[in-house]
Amino acid sequence: MINGLYSGAAAMETLAKQQEMISANLMHVNSSGHRRTQAGIQQRFEAENLDASIDLGPEVGTLQRSFEPGRHLETGRPLDVAISGDGFLVFDVDGTEHYSRNGRLFRNPETNLLINEEGFPIQGENGPITIDPSISDRDIAIATDGTISANGVELGRIQTAAFEDNQSLIPVGIASFIAGENSVKSDALVQLSQFNHELSNVQPVTELIALIVNSRQYEAVQKATRALSDSLQEYIRA
Repeated sequence: MINGLYSGAAAMETLAKQQEMISANLMHVNSSGHRRTQAGIQQRFEAENLDASIDLGPEVGTLQRSFEPGRHLETGRPLDVAISGDGFLVFDVDGTEHYSRNGRLFRNPETNLLINEEGFPIQGENGPITIDPSISDRDIAIATDGTISANGVELGRIQTAAFEDNQSLIPVGIASFIAGENSVKSDALVQLSQFNHELSNVQPVTELIALIVNSRQYEAVQKATRALSDSLQEYIRA
């Protein structure tokens, strides 16, 4: 009976964490490049006694990101780019390479660098990309291979990266990642699409259904745990 109370408490804690994750996914449903987070649930057992009959209840073992492509939104804006298929854009954040699928780019009026929404420069094949202020946005063309040109003159080529296992990447912030110890880059071709940017890959309807199911599971476990607690109290009084 006491083991059942532990299992019930662990289940409620796990469901509460899942609720937080689902809520976070819904909060970032329109965040450019955001990747959906999902939990890997596992059963807990005593480290000294791996007898399957001594069950300490479930816990969140791992957090995984879904790297399915998100919805592409056509913006008509020359500095918006979206990735078709797998891959990432590369940004320099204080000397560290950050990988993101958020392709909303801007021009820094002071340095003329091409930057993201947070002010970090996107990396080109030969370093940061500079665009002269005399060049109008409407004259900028970005090819599928990332080559940026204006009026027939090449200005640079956007650096992209792909990995053999995206799960090896370490999330940073809302829509960025850094390479992990086991991250290995692949030679996969990354293609870009101008005048578009990618939204989150979260499906609102799916998350709302998961939110309802999770809430009902929590209520069911809570009732069962309370019933066990009441039975234990009656047993102790007897």
